[in-house]
Amino acid sequence: MIAVSQKAESLHNESQEPTQLYDSERYTAYTEDLEFMWRWTIYHDNKLIQEGCSLTLEASRRAVNHVLVFFNAFKPN
Repeated sequence: MIAVSQKAESLHNESQEPTQLYDSERYTAYTEDLEFMWRWTIYHDNKLIQEGCSLTLEASRRAVNHVLVFFNAFKPN
């Protein structure tokens, strides 16, 4: 059991830096590849306002755009 925990911890420590999906004056959004899903987070004035998970990077982009439209931070094309 300890070996599994150590392996999981080492995988977490080796994770890549988050990818920035959006950056404006007040809103920022990032996604992080967790190998089995993409975790995305959205911040408003550096305060976390929404987070979620998607299966692909593109799905993360769409989810973040959808949430930003809801908060009137991003206008769809």
